[in-house]
Amino acid sequence: MVLAVGGAAAYWLYGDRLPSVLSRAASGAASRVTDAATTASERLDSKQGARIASENEAARRAERAKLEQSMVWARLSPGGTADREAMARLSRRNGPAFVSLRAPELAAVLATGMVKVLPPSATRSEVAVVDEQVLMRTVVELRDVAGDGALGSLLGVALNGRDTLRMAGTLDLVRPGLAEYRVRELRMAGIDVPPRLIPSVLGAIRRAAAAAAAAAADSLSTDALPIPLPTAVADVRVANGKVTLYKAVVP
Repeated sequence: MVLAVGGAAAYWLYGDRLPSVLSRAASGAASRVTDAATTASERLDSKQGARIASENEAARRAERAKLEQSMVWARLSPGGTADREAMARLSRRNGPAFVSLRAPELAAVLATGMVKVLPPSATRSEVAVVDEQVLMRTVVELRDVAGDGALGSLLGVALNGRDTLRMAGTLDLVRPGLAEYRVRELRMAGIDVPPRLIPSVLGAIRRAAAAAAAAAADSLSTDALPIPLPTAVADVRVANGKVTLYKAVVP
């Protein structure tokens, strides 16, 4: 009965999607450690089992850190020249129909708009592009993402102090000048937030950043953050570790 209730609760929180991009570093070698630890803990007493569990968690953290270090992260720095250069190419009447951006160029294009979307406490904000997803990480005051505190109760942790907020999701155009970053995975305080709770976190972020009105006015998805883009962009696609911006037709 307990297992059935626990399984139902897990399905309600996660649905058929389990954390992947942000936590796949915890698979591979760490999964093998888990299997070995499970077998061993059946034969050992609780003290030894706790030690193995601790070592297993350390292996997971190490694998996750290794994965993050292998990614190309770029700092969101408003006022750079890379965004002006990319947009200048796209805006020219006789310019290319599209421009493809990797993390450094994408960070430059998103920087000015993202300042208005992230909470005021956000620092060291960075983006990366992996396959078909845009990853973002930033250090925030956890109270800015905790909402009314119910989220912390559901997750079973105290959301206090500063910590790194990690997100992974897709980037889709809503209209010229605005895209939405649909967050598929979110990790904070060392916990993968269940998909059903992600809208609550993003709602708190939008309120902290005073971006809720813009999101509501454009009927964004509840699991999305509004991302301002230059009006020269008619469409956006993410694939093969690149973000492609398509040029708006000029009459």
